[in-house]
Parts: sequence; C-alpha cells; structure tokens
Amino acid sequence: MSRVSSVEEGRVSGWSMPVPLQTVSFGIPLVDALPDATRRLSARRVVVVTANSLAGSGGMAEVVRKALGPAFLSLVTGMRAHTPREDVIRLVGELSHADGVVAIGGGSVCDAVKIARFCLANGLTDAVGLDRLLSGQHKETHAIPLVSPSLPFIAVPTTLSAAEYTSFAGITDERGPHKKSFYHAGLAPDIVILDPQMTLATPPRLWLGTGIRALDHALETWCSITATPLSDATSFYAAKLLVDALEKAFESPTDTAARAACLEGAWLSIQGNAAGVKSGASHGIGRALGGATGMPHGETSCVMLPHVLRYNAAVNGDKQHRLASSIDDSGRELADIVADLVQRLGLPGRLRDSGVDHAQLDAIAQMAIHDPLLALNPRPIESVGELLRLLQQAW
Repeated sequence: MSRVSSVEEGRVSGWSMPVPLQTVSFGIPLVDALPDATRRLSARRVVVVTANSLAGSGGMAEVVRKALGPAFLSLVTGMRAHTPREDVIRLVGELSHADGVVAIGGGSVCDAVKIARFCLANGLTDAVGLDRLLSGQHKETHAIPLVSPSLPFIAVPTTLSAAEYTSFAGITDERGPHKKSFYHAGLAPDIVILDPQMTLATPPRLWLGTGIRALDHALETWCSITATPLSDATSFYAAKLLVDALEKAFESPTDTAARAACLEGAWLSIQGNAAGVKSGASHGIGRALGGATGMPHGETSCVMLPHVLRYNAAVNGDKQHRLASSIDDSGRELADIVADLVQRLGLPGRLRDSGVDHAQLDAIAQMAIHDPLLALNPRPIESVGELLRLLQQAW
C-alpha cells in the first residue's frame, strides 16, 4: 500500500491499495469446486503438496487426489512448520513437470508453494538461486523486479492462518535459524477453496491457535497506522465473527457451520494486510519467536497479542474500546477479551507455556528489534530494553 507522510487520528490520511486478484470458493464442496478450478486454470498435470499429517491413507490429500481424477500427477509430502529453506528447494524440483499445483494445509505449506513456483518462474532451481533471491529481503516492502509465477496455484486451507490470501511468504533459513519475509505481487494463489469438511482432521489446538492468529490479523489491522476504510470494515467484522465462531468450534468441534464462519472470519481478517496495511509488534515479535524457537505462529499470537494491545492502548485506547464494546458489553478492554478467549480455548497464554526458556528472551529481543513491524507499531518499540520488558511480561 502506498503511504503518505501526514497522519490523522492514528492513521495515514491518504492511501492506494493494490489488492491481490484471486477467486475464493465458499459454500461449495471441494469435490465439486476443485475439478471446476482445474478446468478454469487449464491444469491437467497437478501436483498436490501437503504436510505428512494430511498425507496418510484416507486423509485430506486422498480426498483431493480423488477429486482431481486424471488431472492428478503426484503427491509431495513432508512440508514442515515455518517453511524451512530446504523444503522449498526440494519442492522446486517436484513442480518442474507440473502445469498446476494444489496446496493443502496451513500457512507453511502455502508459503512453500508460493516461493517454489516463484523460483521456478525465474529459473532459480537450486539452493544458490534461492539464496540469491532471498538476499537483501530484509525490508518487508521491497519487491524484486522478476517475473510473476505462471504455474496455476490452488490453495485448500485446513487452518485459519490466512496465508493463502496474501502476496507475502515466510521462509526459515535453518542455518541461522532466521525467518525472513518475502514479497512479490504475484505470489498469492489463483483460487482458494474454503470447505469446512476439509478442516475436520485439523488438531484442535492448531485450529484454535491459528484462529487466534486470524484474530491477531484483524486486531492489528484495526489498530494499524496505515489502516484504510476497507481494512477498518473487514477487520471490524472479522474480529466479531472470529470471537463468536471460535468459541462455538471449541464447544462443538464437528460443527461445520461454526468452522465455515471461522474460515470466513480468517478470510476477512487478512484483507487489509493483503492490500498492504501493516500489522504491528505482535506479528513482528511472532516472526522472531517462530524463527528462533519453532513456536507456532498461532501460539505467538495467543501470548503476545494481549501484551501488545495493552502496550499500544496509550496511543489508540479509544479505537480499541470501540471494537471491544462491539464484541460484548462487559466493559472489558480489548486485551482482556483476547486473553480471556485464549484461556477459555485452552491455549497457551505465556511464553513458558509454549516451551520458551527465559534464557532465550535476550536473543529473541536482539533478533526481533530489527523487524520493521516494530517501528510501524502504533506505539513504536525502539530499543532492545523496551522489547525485552515486553517479552518478560509475556514469559
């Protein structure tokens, strides 16, 4: 999103929004939506990419394979959390003979396909090529002027991370480990198929945790200094929808109507980010936590979002209160609504609950302070000491 220098009432006063163009299928079973999608994209040799957890006999990958029929070419499994660099390198070779790709799973699977098909389009077929692509990608807003990928891409999300709607991808260099954010306007999938039946095998902690991640997208977009009228509308509705639907899905895990509402909320939650509206410190710190400790991004949001909201309340408390009062009439602050929801869903509320050692906090702070989202936070975090205090509160 293009930005201007003047700021009024906590957000920029002028903007332009490059929205990714894609088709979203909602309310149509995958067995009907997927064949239609491959026909529309003229995909006849389709590679299916997923994690090991979805690849077993009778799993969701098998459902997709059957729906593809003769268009199915091969199954690539073993995609891991946080998109390790070596997974992307392997995937580039697997896609070289395909004329279409379907990603089934969460954000890490989707991100692996995003980067692999981009590498393929630009002749970057080995580790050297990928490293060359990623070098200099420390600024989130920097786009490499290379060609957009042309390999048709269909995403079938089984979590609520919402990665399938954006032109960003995260990748972890396992030699560090450091997680980098990569952007190109052509990264987003062509078609996203939302079918709550495809989410029923997702572990409850993963489903609910990524639901809080989607809520994090919505709340940090609502609070963003680069918010727009469109992002305000989508994030406001997404937050209300997610708080209600996540509780219903927790109480009744097989309630497909609740799960469909969760999928809708995740889609709406990311629309501002997809158009360039910037998130804040919860996302920035979450990237460092994920890269350094392997902590799932859903859980980084469970822990960090309430603390970041409290930290930011000094500068945007009124806007936080408007959203909080629309969610319920209890008079609670927005941070407390989130923290209470996390607790009711049985999710971790402290860094130690997710296995982070107190001795790691200093290194995490040293890593996270360089993330551009900390400077773009409504109340900028400008020193390691300030960040370390926030991490210690969250520990």
